[in-house]
Amino acid sequence: MKKIFISTLFGMTFFITSCNNDDILIEENNEVNISVSLSNFTSGYNFNDTWHGISVTEDFRTFNSEFEKFIHVRTLFYNSEGNLVDSLITFSSTTNSISKSINLPEGTYTVITTLNFSDDQTYEGSWWDLCDREKLSTVYLQPYNRSRIWCIMSYASQKITVTHGKTTSITMTPAPIGALGYMYLQNFQYLNESTYGIVSDNGVRSIALYSQKVANGFRLDPNASEKYIYLAATGTNSWYYLSPNLEPSDFSNSKDYGYFRTNLYSYLYILSPSFNAQFGYVLEGENFFHGYGENNYTIVNGQTYLVYWDWFQVGNPYFGVADNNHWHTYSSNYVKESIFTRSINNTADGINDFLK
Repeated sequence: MKKIFISTLFGMTFFITSCNNDDILIEENNEVNISVSLSNFTSGYNFNDTWHGISVTEDFRTFNSEFEKFIHVRTLFYNSEGNLVDSLITFSSTTNSISKSINLPEGTYTVITTLNFSDDQTYEGSWWDLCDREKLSTVYLQPYNRSRIWCIMSYASQKITVTHGKTTSITMTPAPIGALGYMYLQNFQYLNESTYGIVSDNGVRSIALYSQKVANGFRLDPNASEKYIYLAATGTNSWYYLSPNLEPSDFSNSKDYGYFRTNLYSYLYILSPSFNAQFGYVLEGENFFHGYGENNYTIVNGQTYLVYWDWFQVGNPYFGVADNNHWHTYSSNYVKESIFTRSINNTADGINDFLK
């Protein structure tokens, strides 16, 4: 029989006795109340292409009602030794704040909250995978598809101290990591302005934005010396798709021209803050791309960037903060040299080893 000391009063000693082999543990509640703000998740991506009637804002606003997406809210608790102690997972159909509670042993913790989209209310539906989660020094997020509007991600971290018998309250406000690119390719299939409005074919079979340095992972440790995990380069002639590889369907069928000859648009998620990037196109019968307009870019987290190239405009394409100041109009009475011809004359070396 075990005896557990409780207290003394007026010189008398009181005990609680137990008839098993385990001490009776009397613990007080070490509760952590956490509030997570979702307000910054989509708020920065508010570009509306008024020229073409395409609204980035509207897609995000209706992410649940029209696209049946959820916001995957994940909070991780790492102790002072850097070990994962517990986690909270919530799926939200709105951008309203959410509140949860958890009991933790007393001690110091690093708390990390991430937001990303999910196709449903399961871990498997998430657009980001949590990798090597057991240690703060190794845990990172990795997107399974960088080419879509649903790839955005937000992150927050802070340290807290949990005291025995007291309630700890914290607020997490995840901020965007990376940026959204709105990609618009205009007049890509016409030979030149004289062919505008009629069937023509300049031989282009795909267009994309390429880069030699692409991040495909983000470390969650707030003290990590390098937050971004880059795809490994395999040589000086190795390039990665930064955007979707846009491949219009059957060019030989004239009914397809009504849509594809005028424009293509898509989205890309840009995780790395800076990179070398260039537009590239693949001609019919070739398996390498012709590069055009290589530049270094600095990306601001939470911003929307316009990735715009008009084949009729000679000079570097536009890649910068999204606005409505870079669209062009044309006159069928005026014919100028096509950007297709000019870009061929100034092409970079063709590169064969595409890497997704």
